Amino acid sequence: MTLETPDKGLVESFDIYRKRKPSVTLVVRREIHEPTLFRNSNHDRAETQEFGDKLHAQVNGEKFTSKERLTGLDLLRQLDDDLVHDEYAYNEPTDLEQSLNVDTVTYGLAGTGDQDFAVKSRVVEGYTYTTEEYDLMNKETRNAVHESGTMRDEEGEQSEALFDFVKVQPGNDLVHFITLESATPEMLLYTMHNVLNTGKYGARETRTGRNIRNEILGVVLGDHDTSLSTGELLMEYHDPNGDLSESIGAYVSEVRRSDWDVYGEFEGANPIPSWFDRMMAVAGRETDDADDVLREQFESLTAAARDTFGVDDD
Repeated sequence: MTLETPDKGLVESFDIYRKRKPSVTLVVRREIHEPTLFRNSNHDRAETQEFGDKLHAQVNGEKFTSKERLTGLDLLRQLDDDLVHDEYAYNEPTDLEQSLNVDTVTYGLAGTGDQDFAVKSRVVEGYTYTTEEYDLMNKETRNAVHESGTMRDEEGEQSEALFDFVKVQPGNDLVHFITLESATPEMLLYTMHNVLNTGKYGARETRTGRNIRNEILGVVLGDHDTSLSTGELLMEYHDPNGDLSESIGAYVSEVRRSDWDVYGEFEGANPIPSWFDRMMAVAGRETDDADDVLREQFESLTAAARDTFGVDDD
């Protein structure tokens, strides 16, 4: 049930010190299927950035990472009770021993309060932007409804509480370049699983259904840095009326370095290799043996991390 992995872009085994820094960048398209609110310091709308003469919503990668990590932790607990300590809760680390798992060695962890420990993240999800215009005038208004189901309270008084939100609308996309540095194959698999199996993002997502569908369009493997910029893509290579895949192809081809191997569904990329097809199918839990493969891979990484940090499995 082992997976075939590439000979570039990843490290063979987990180590605390990053003596080598190969990297992998996933090219992800996040398709908006329901109105989605990305808040910033203004509770009612997203940050914005202007490209050309159009305003685009700007979204910090952390707003995606936090939701994806919860997806991953849920999977780890489902696969095997031993993959996550019973006392561990996301963003509430107790000590290193209880906090050490596939999620924390992949995305990082810092002790808080009296705790003094840290695990550096292997994943970088930078800012991303909507590919189409973000209309600040397109507000969604919601009323504060009382228990009666109306805007009047039990004394018959009319509620004046209104909520105005400027959401990113369906038909818009976000292109996100997610880079893993000095990551193991298991870390890449875990990150891909979280991207492919998370569909609810943004503020108030508990009150909506699936609002975003993620698609991995390609992958860049390098002996060194493979980071890409959505801002650079939109500013210099993308025509809002043009084809997004063509724009991505033109951008990657222009900034490509000699040590990069580029695979994907865009111009200039090599066809997706069989090892990546297999990894995407397992990460997306589309194969009959997906859970068995994921369990085997994550048990291996967990054991290696615990051994490296000197944590007792008992």
